[in-house]
Amino acid sequence: MSKPVSNDGPMRKIAVGDALWGAGGFALLVIGWQLVVTLSGVPETTLPSPTDVLMEAIANADLLWASCVVTVREILIGFVLAAVIGFVVAVGLSASRTAHRLVYPSLVLMNSVPKVAVAPLFLIWFGFGATTNALLAMTIAVFPVIVNTALGLDGISDDYVRLGKVMGGNPWRLFFRIRLPSALPSIFAGLKLATSFATIGAIVGEFIAGQEGLGYLAQLSAGQLETAITFAAIVVMAMIGLAFFYLVAWLEAVLVGPKQHSR
Repeated sequence: MSKPVSNDGPMRKIAVGDALWGAGGFALLVIGWQLVVTLSGVPETTLPSPTDVLMEAIANADLLWASCVVTVREILIGFVLAAVIGFVVAVGLSASRTAHRLVYPSLVLMNSVPKVAVAPLFLIWFGFGATTNALLAMTIAVFPVIVNTALGLDGISDDYVRLGKVMGGNPWRLFFRIRLPSALPSIFAGLKLATSFATIGAIVGEFIAGQEGLGYLAQLSAGQLETAITFAAIVVMAMIGLAFFYLVAWLEAVLVGPKQHSR
């Protein structure tokens, strides 16, 4: 009896190859950074070298870790709220053309307002702290979830829907058996965008209303000309955003299936 052919081997090679390419790009970035510092001769308070940043990060590991925990919690809360609210709103827009015509222009209008401009209002309404930062992260991240989810739900071919109705499917069965599975790639595209936007929103909130977290630490250290700590906090921010993105990408691969790599 022949054994089933598994794609785990090729996909594992692709994942390792992608990781190596990413590590190579990061190494080139660090080398370029070091060359700029060495050749330009700028003072450390203006542009510290990667080595200086690494040494400061090690020396202040406890402070960076405590700030990281706060920021990750804010990003996670904002992202989850954006995912849930965005999905519910998108389903409503997709289910009713009237709701789409009434609500969608208002959503575009609200998304066009710079979030930095509404951050002071959040500060007035919710005060200083993590609540404001998480809600600001949600506000920035929710729009791509709504747009991509609605696009995926509306993008299903009418032929599939008619076929499902002919086979006796009620609206709930059609949604869970046809519309939702077909929309998953588009939904995850919105969620991956939301990871970056939620990170940005939480950091902006910490700049304006934070009393702890990586954004607050970066702003505080920059004000004291401790540029190496500022750079270390920025690097950790970027790593958090990257980790959230690839976590969602992994979940997409599990639920939707691995993408076909042509290169």
